[in-house]
Amino acid sequence: MDEIKLWKVGGTQADPAIAAVSAATQTKTEEMLEEILVKAPNLLLEGLKLVGRQVETSGSGILDLLGVDEDGQLIVFELKRGTLTREAVAQVIDYASYLAELSTLALSEFISKGPGKYGIEKINFNDWYEDQFAGKSIEAVGKPRMMLVGLGADERAKRMVEFLAARDIDISMITFHAFSDADGTYLAKQIEVMQKQTITSSRASKQTNLQALERWITDLGVRDFFNAVAGFFRIELTNSYEWPNQRGYGYYLQDISEAGTPTNRGYISLSVPQHPKGSLLILAHDRAIQVAGQEWQQITQKFSANIIRKKGHSEIKLASEQNWKQIEPDIRKLCKAILAGRQKLQEERLTAERLELEQQLKDVKEG
Repeated sequence: MDEIKLWKVGGTQADPAIAAVSAATQTKTEEMLEEILVKAPNLLLEGLKLVGRQVETSGSGILDLLGVDEDGQLIVFELKRGTLTREAVAQVIDYASYLAELSTLALSEFISKGPGKYGIEKINFNDWYEDQFAGKSIEAVGKPRMMLVGLGADERAKRMVEFLAARDIDISMITFHAFSDADGTYLAKQIEVMQKQTITSSRASKQTNLQALERWITDLGVRDFFNAVAGFFRIELTNSYEWPNQRGYGYYLQDISEAGTPTNRGYISLSVPQHPKGSLLILAHDRAIQVAGQEWQQITQKFSANIIRKKGHSEIKLASEQNWKQIEPDIRKLCKAILAGRQKLQEERLTAERLELEQQLKDVKEG
């Protein structure tokens, strides 16, 4: 592989200043790489969610990283702190083949029994998956994609991955290179091999969902009604991430997991049931109900006939546009309560972490 060099450009347009940035020591980069990727999984793939780290498999060794991409597909990562070799290619195939043979139930149990440490949140994978990807069942997780990650790759390993990727095997290779100067350390990412279909899979998935959703709401005659309520949530749930499924939208807010890493979690969903025709459903996840507090209690008392309690969430039935006009002011209050409640919980958590750190420092001084 050709050597990668980096220069810092300063000065002015008329008189630019060029300074070479030296490669960071391999040892330092090796020690940092895995921790960096766990803290910032988007460096690997945009929208990636990590669900396992250093997970022991039956007879295949310890799997470095396990994640789910923004389309909901499982990804196995083989991470080498040094140069990727043909042995790394064989290892990632071994891990992927092991997971591919598991039933959906067995796979969910395998991920759920993970230790919940090393910066990865402990989860019930089935519940987590259906929460993260509203409108999808866990079967959509599919057969695992494979991705090799390292600090460079030898030519044999790269040739093998290119050969597999060209034959529609979902395997990719990414390398990182570190540079340092007086201001700090810089990390450069190079895509050595990317399986062609994965480059646009997220965009295609979202577009496919939007097309199916458009057909669905048009066929059921609720297009204007649905778009009006969806527009309401876009405004009221500030900074939420709207993701389409084939029957509606999920609204996600970024939280901090127990492991201290950012994660998107569903709070509200809007869907269109087939029956009764002309109606909509607002789904409030339990975490939304919890942080909303009194506002949710007031809604349940005022509109008890519209609300159905289910495991993990409650459904608010909107029978018609007139029905929506009646309940809209209360749903607006609910959205504000959700945002305020989340902020309060986050502030309480930060305060608790600060007090714990202060106590630890005090114990060290006294010790």
